[in-house]
Amino acid sequence: MERLRTHLRRHNRLVLGLTIVTFFVAAGLWTGLYFIVWWIFLLGGSVTQPVDFHPVSGPLLRGFVATAALLCVFAWLSKLLRPNEAARDRKSFGEHCMDVVLAIPRVTLSIFGTGGAAARLSDVELEHAWNLLRRMEEFGKPIPVQELPVEIPDAAMRKRIVLALQLSGLIDVRTTRTGRVLAFHDEKARHVAQNRVRLRF
Repeated sequence: MERLRTHLRRHNRLVLGLTIVTFFVAAGLWTGLYFIVWWIFLLGGSVTQPVDFHPVSGPLLRGFVATAALLCVFAWLSKLLRPNEAARDRKSFGEHCMDVVLAIPRVTLSIFGTGGAAARLSDVELEHAWNLLRRMEEFGKPIPVQELPVEIPDAAMRKRIVLALQLSGLIDVRTTRTGRVLAFHDEKARHVAQNRVRLRF
């Protein structure tokens, strides 16, 4: 079970690192966009009022923050309404414009999505997850999903465990002719579920 714990900790450290990187990327993009807006504001004010123009950053900053928040809300709502993010071959001109306008808000929202990919399990859940992986290893082939309640009776716990194992790249839920099954993601994932063997000489 310690091998599974180590794998989850490594996965969570990677998720934390990606979350931090995404945060700084989003902050840098918003900062760059604000400086562009500020430069346009100074240029426009200098042209229209070359003598009496006195730039004040306060109202512009408040308006920028309010607009940024509104765009983030709009990006969130658009994701709720159209959850399918698969790339499409054809888009209208308006859709291309919307992609450009919502590019930075979508990067900002991805911070929460990246952070939510962490796999957090209690000691009891970790033990159930380890027993499930060991059974998959001993069974030698994918396990039908309908057999999971026998292994983990609690539905909420079962959902958390399966999701954590999926997020950490250990298992996949695949659809077959006989129904959905749990399978190891790859041989590296199967190795995590194997007991260590000590060689004696």
